[in-house]
Amino acid sequence: MAGVEAVSGAAQQPATLERRSFKSEDFFQLLLAQLRQQDPLEPVKNTEFIAHLAQLNALEQLKNLNGYFEQLLAMQQTEGYRNELGFSAGLLGRLVEARNPETGDVIKGMVLGFYRKDGVIWLQLEQMAFPLGWVEKVAVAPEGDSR
Repeated sequence: MAGVEAVSGAAQQPATLERRSFKSEDFFQLLLAQLRQQDPLEPVKNTEFIAHLAQLNALEQLKNLNGYFEQLLAMQQTEGYRNELGFSAGLLGRLVEARNPETGDVIKGMVLGFYRKDGVIWLQLEQMAFPLGWVEKVAVAPEGDSR
């Protein structure tokens, strides 16, 4: 029974191992092992070998493409944040009207400042703050109204 326990224990171990990414070096090691172990009377056909290389090439291209998409997403998020900051700065001293999407309550007041909390821009009025996305109307403050 000790042998069975060792086997069953080993079968459970891979679930706890970290996930490892497949690299081109791993692919070449597998391909080399396949070439070494092949039957000399029936070697791998050129078309199969080329197919393996094409798969490796496709894998590398997908890996590179994934990296490019991650960079593009990071740039878009940075640009979006800059746009929100610029828009928020343009609201300073303006009268805004916003609506709470959960309650439907309308909030009115002059924007005195803004800040970022948990990745969201919040506009600060005299008595309260709310997310930038709640804004429905913007108006110029009347002359002399600087609160």
